[in-house]
Amino acid sequence: MSSDSLPIHPDQSDTLASRDDATKKASRRADRLMTEEIEDAVQPLFKVNRALGWCRLLLLLLPALACLVMYVREAYLPVAVLWLLAAAVFYAFVMISTHDISHASLIDLGSAEQALGCVLSWPVAWPYRTYRNLHQLHHRMNGMDLRDPERREPSEEELARAGSWRRLHFRHPFWLSVLVLGGIQLIGSMIWFGWKLRDSQSRLMGGMVSDLIGILVVQAAMLTWAIGHGQVIKLLLMLVVVERVVGALMQVRGMIEHHGLWKRFSTYELTQLYSTRNIAAGTLVNLLMGGLPHHSLHHAYPSIPYDKLPQATAIAEAVLSSHGHPPLPTVNNYAEGVALLL
Repeated sequence: MSSDSLPIHPDQSDTLASRDDATKKASRRADRLMTEEIEDAVQPLFKVNRALGWCRLLLLLLPALACLVMYVREAYLPVAVLWLLAAAVFYAFVMISTHDISHASLIDLGSAEQALGCVLSWPVAWPYRTYRNLHQLHHRMNGMDLRDPERREPSEEELARAGSWRRLHFRHPFWLSVLVLGGIQLIGSMIWFGWKLRDSQSRLMGGMVSDLIGILVVQAAMLTWAIGHGQVIKLLLMLVVVERVVGALMQVRGMIEHHGLWKRFSTYELTQLYSTRNIAAGTLVNLLMGGLPHHSLHHAYPSIPYDKLPQATAIAEAVLSSHGHPPLPTVNNYAEGVALLL
């Protein structure tokens, strides 16, 4: 009998298991020290530039409002629709700014900043306060807890139970989530997870109630104005177009950032770094998308403002490389990211 086929004695097995456990503990400790090194290096980047945040918000909000005014005033519907589409595109990027606001990383004004998030969100029926509370849970649960309210990937059990059509959607989520469901799915998921996870976040129920009241009041005021000015059809068209445009952009962004990556690693920071995807983007795209192309660093350190995230990514990549870790998951552009979803 060859030495390779000799049975392992129980004592030997215990020794090997102990060595394996010791190796894993040493690896986890090394990873923990490495992530502490990254955090120490990016710590100076946490300070918010309020003036820059206001500039970004106003550069997006003012054109959106100007295009909306032109839409309301334009009598010829085909031209009016063009103004509406322009307004919706600008407003989609305004809504991305509310993500920064949810982390207090846009203008850092405490409760006033959160009130601004509501003001920007309720006219398009987005439950901002519910989203903010759920998004905080998402940052805690991503890659680690299947209750994650923004989880994009099915568990093995969910995949095994899924029918053929649902399996197809899991593999190619673009067609249903972006082209069909859009913003309606996002709003519905906020309501569903807000109720489902109401015991996991003490502020969830209060946020849901205030969102409901706020959205109803704002929508009623908009409808009252539209009736008084004979603009009901234009109001309804505006809500539909904004839902389509904003919903599609939000869906694409979120899926590219997470599709196929939900997985736990040895530390919380490494889980966030490697269970999210970056998009190689220039300064303009990074400004429009609020730093979200650098999603790995945003997930690991959500207090870093959007303008500092490219620098934080470079720091993290250098530290990871020096410790023998692979590069962060990255695609070259948003078109390449969309191709992953098709």
